[in-house]
Amino acid sequence: MNDGIQTRMLGSLYACLIPIARVLLRYGVTYRQFAEIGKAAFVREAFSEVDERGRRANGSRVSVRTGLSRKEVRRLRDKVLKVSGGVERSHADHSGPPARVLHAWHSDPRFLDAEGLPLPLRFDESGSSFSALVRAVAGDVPPGAVRAELKRAMAIAETSDGRVVPTKRYYVPGNVDEKAITVMSGMLFPLAAGIDHNSKPGRIGDGFIQRFAYSDGLPTESVPAFRAWSRKEATMFIEAIDDWLAANEVHGEASSRSSGRPPRIAGIGVYYYEGPVAEDVISD
Repeated sequence: MNDGIQTRMLGSLYACLIPIARVLLRYGVTYRQFAEIGKAAFVREAFSEVDERGRRANGSRVSVRTGLSRKEVRRLRDKVLKVSGGVERSHADHSGPPARVLHAWHSDPRFLDAEGLPLPLRFDESGSSFSALVRAVAGDVPPGAVRAELKRAMAIAETSDGRVVPTKRYYVPGNVDEKAITVMSGMLFPLAAGIDHNSKPGRIGDGFIQRFAYSDGLPTESVPAFRAWSRKEATMFIEAIDDWLAANEVHGEASSRSSGRPPRIAGIGVYYYEGPVAEDVISD
């Protein structure tokens, strides 16, 4: 891949990552957690590749392909092998200061009462205080910034005498919609997997349909009408697809007998968008 194509690819990736980063921040995911998942995905896919003789890549080859050290490749490969799907379920070591503060507040004896419950803490004083708690688990991060973030997430409250108390055990920034997790795996993954399929140079068979109709000249006053019309039409289309699938699918033993193997998922997704184009996002 030449530098020009790589530059364009990275620019497109940057634009795509901006809304993803927005969602991840909303759910309290830190960059270190994201980077760890990203490295694990690169290592997993590099190990799955085969050469012209059908041989799997070794650690040294994966290190060259991914730009990671061989030690890091070994560590990540062990992680991928330990957990089904390649995603480690615990990311405590990579959580941000707010999450670490809440965890310590509920587990460190220095900040618990005789019954093992979190102590109400003065913000800044000697001994057990909120500032001492932050310094214990987050180093030189300003305690005021952590307090502000926990307040924004509605994870702490202040008592009448000015002490701070936790109202949540786990840090999730504000009220989030869990449907976003389902949408990410149910729509974003198939879209990305389809792009991968269509971009394979040695692909055998037809590409997957991926179309996007848009206009940059639609009058502003016409956008609500288009939004409503497209929602109605898209719903009718998806319902027709759903009816066809329901009429043709088989389940249980019959599905295995029809082809000799379990059926693969097949479907079509529809999405609506209005906002800036990727090129404008990149140039901001």
